[in-house]
Amino acid sequence: MPKREDDIKRIIFQSWGLRLFVDELLHLLKECVFPKRDKMLRIFHEKFGIRAFAIFAILIFVISSSFTLFFICQQRKSLTDTQIKKGKLLAGILAYSSRLGVFSENEEMLSDPVEGVFQNEGVLEVSVFNLTGELLKSQKRSDVRTTKEDEEVRNRIFEKLRETASPFYLEDKTRWEFWSPVMSASPYLSEESLFFEEAPVQRKGRVIGFVKITLDKKMLDKRLHSLLFKSIMMAIIFFVLGSAAIYLLVKGITRPLNRLTEGVKSLGKKGSVEKIPVETEDEIGKLAEAFNKMAESLKRREAEKEQLERQLRHAQKMEAIGTLAGGIAHDFNNILGAIVGYTELAMLDVPAGTTLQRDLEGVMKATNRAKDLVQQILTFSRDTKQERKPVQLSLIVKEALKMLRSSLPTTIEFHQNIKTGSATVLCDPTQIYQVVMNLCANAAYAMRDKGGELTVSLIDVDIDSEAVMQNPELTPGQYQRLTVSDTGSGMDRATMERIFDPFFTTKAPGEGSGMGLAVVHGIVKSLNGAITVDSEPGKGTTFQVFFPTIQSEAASEPEHFAPPPVGNERVLFVDDEAALAAVGQEMLESLGYDVVARTSSIEALKTFQMQPDRFDLVITDMTMSNMTGADLAREIMRIRPDVPVILCTGFSEAISEEKAKAMGIRAFVMKPVVRREIAEVIRRVLDA
Repeated sequence: MPKREDDIKRIIFQSWGLRLFVDELLHLLKECVFPKRDKMLRIFHEKFGIRAFAIFAILIFVISSSFTLFFICQQRKSLTDTQIKKGKLLAGILAYSSRLGVFSENEEMLSDPVEGVFQNEGVLEVSVFNLTGELLKSQKRSDVRTTKEDEEVRNRIFEKLRETASPFYLEDKTRWEFWSPVMSASPYLSEESLFFEEAPVQRKGRVIGFVKITLDKKMLDKRLHSLLFKSIMMAIIFFVLGSAAIYLLVKGITRPLNRLTEGVKSLGKKGSVEKIPVETEDEIGKLAEAFNKMAESLKRREAEKEQLERQLRHAQKMEAIGTLAGGIAHDFNNILGAIVGYTELAMLDVPAGTTLQRDLEGVMKATNRAKDLVQQILTFSRDTKQERKPVQLSLIVKEALKMLRSSLPTTIEFHQNIKTGSATVLCDPTQIYQVVMNLCANAAYAMRDKGGELTVSLIDVDIDSEAVMQNPELTPGQYQRLTVSDTGSGMDRATMERIFDPFFTTKAPGEGSGMGLAVVHGIVKSLNGAITVDSEPGKGTTFQVFFPTIQSEAASEPEHFAPPPVGNERVLFVDDEAALAAVGQEMLESLGYDVVARTSSIEALKTFQMQPDRFDLVITDMTMSNMTGADLAREIMRIRPDVPVILCTGFSEAISEEKAKAMGIRAFVMKPVVRREIAEVIRRVLDA
C-alpha cells in the first residue's frame, strides 16, 4: 500500500493537466481495484461524458463533506451553549420560586416548583437545601444515586455558594450540575427579568439555601447523533442529486437526439406515427415538445378507444339481459299464475286459523315477491320507472329475514337486531327486499365452508356534517342504517374496489352472475342513499346501507275483509297454457260466472263467431301461437264492437296498457292474476 500511495502522490504533483490526471487515476484503479474489469475501464477511458461526470462527482463529494463537517462543529457548540443556558435558567427559576419554601422549610411549598422544573426534558435530579446543607426536597430519576463522595463535594460547593452567592455549574462526561443560591431577596426586579436580563441587579439579600439541577448529557449526545445522521443523509442526498443533475446534463448534451430516436422507435412498435415536426428556432427543444405532445395524444386516443369498447360491451350485455329477462318474465309469470290460482282456490276450502291456511298464505306471499322480483329484473335491464311509496323498512326486512332463515345451513348462526316502529322511507318495497336478500346471500356464500355468524341490524342514525366528510355520497339528515355482517372469508382491497361492477364475481362458473351487488348498488343510488363495505381477508365482511327517511306515515297494506265481488255473466276465457286455462275457469266459476275456456286463440275465435251474443266478456292471454291476444281482440270487436275485452300478459314488448286502451281493450292485467284483483277488474269493466 505505501508504494501505491507514492504512486498517487507522484501522479498528482507531476500531472500537467486534468486529462492526464484522470487517465493516470483510471490506470491506477484498473491495476488496484478492478483488475478483471478491462471492458468497463475502457468505457470510462473512451467516454468524455463519463470522465466529466466523475470529476464533478468528486468535486461535489468534497464540497458536501466539508460543509457537513463545518456544520456539525458549529451545531455542537450551539447545542452545548443552549443546554448550559437552559440549566442556568432552570436553576435561577427554581431558586426564585422556592424562596418562601426554603425560608419556611416547608416541603409542600417546594413540591410545585420542584415538580415544574423536573418535568423539563433532560432533567435527572432536582434538589433544594437549606442554609446548613440539609436536604429539604429532592426529586430524581430512578437511575440516579447519591454517593459518599458526592456528599463531600457538596459541602465544598455549599461553602463556595455562601461566600460568592453566585450560581455556577460543574460537568463531567455524562452530566451537568447547576448550582444556585436561594436569596432572601431576589436579585431580579421581576419574573420577566429571569428570562430577559443577562445579569441580575445587585440587591441586598442573604443566602438562605441552595438549589441543584442535574441535566443529562445524553440528550445532547442524542441530538448530536441525530444531527450527524441527518447531516450525513443531507450530504448523501446532495451528492446523489448533484451527481444525477450532472449526469443528466452531460447526457442531455451528448445524447438528446438518440433518446428521441429511441422513443420514436418505441412508439413505432406500439402504434403508427406519421411524422415528428421539427421547429427551426430550437431544434432539440421543439422536437422533444412535439414528440411529447404526439405521445400524449396517442395515449389519450387509446384510453378513449378502450373506454368506448367497454361501454359498447356493457350495452350489448344489457341488451342481451333485457331480451333474456323478457322471455323469463313471460314464462315465469305464467308458472306463478298457476301457483297463485290453485293456492287461492285451495284457501277457499281451508278453515280459517288453521296451520294449512297459514302455510298457504306463506305461499301467496312468496309468489307475490317472486312477481315483484321479475318486475325488478325488467326494471334493471330496461331502465323503467319504479313505483315508490312510504314504507317501514323494519317490516320488509323482518319478512325477508323470515324467508331467509329457513334457507341458511345449520353451520351458520343467525342474529338480528331490527328496531320496531322504525322511520319511514320512500321506496319500492321489492327493491328493499332485493337488497336484504342479495347481501345476506353473499354473506352466507362466504361462510359456506366453515360456517360462522350472520348478523343483520336496522337502526335510525343521524348523519351530521362531520360524518358526511367520511362519506361524501350522503347529505346531513336522518337515515336508517341496514348492517349485514358475516365472519366468512372476507375480501382483499382489490376485490372490494370491483364488487359493485356489473358481471364481476369471485364465484366459480355457474354459481353466480356478478349482478347481485351491482343491482344493490343501483337500488341504493336511486334512493339517494349510500352503501359502504369493510372487509379483511379471513375476518369477514360488513356492509352498511344508508336509506334517507321522510316525515310521512308509512302506507299500510290494504286489508280485504269484504269478499271479492261476484257475478253471473258469461265469460270466454282464452289462454294457450292448459293449466292457466283450467285454473282461470275454476277461479271465475267460484265467483259465480258462467265460463267457457279455450286453449287456442283460433278455436276461441270460432267459438265466438258461432255465438257472438252468448258472451258478456272476453278475457284473453296476449302471447299465443297462431294469433296473439291483441289480434284476437281486434277480430272479436270487429264482429261485435260492444263486447268488453280484458287482456292478460306475463310480459310482452308488443303491447302496453296505453296501446291496449287505444285499441279499445277495456282493461290490461299483468300475470300472475290474483282472484280478488281479477274479480274487481271484471266488475269494473262490466259495470262501466
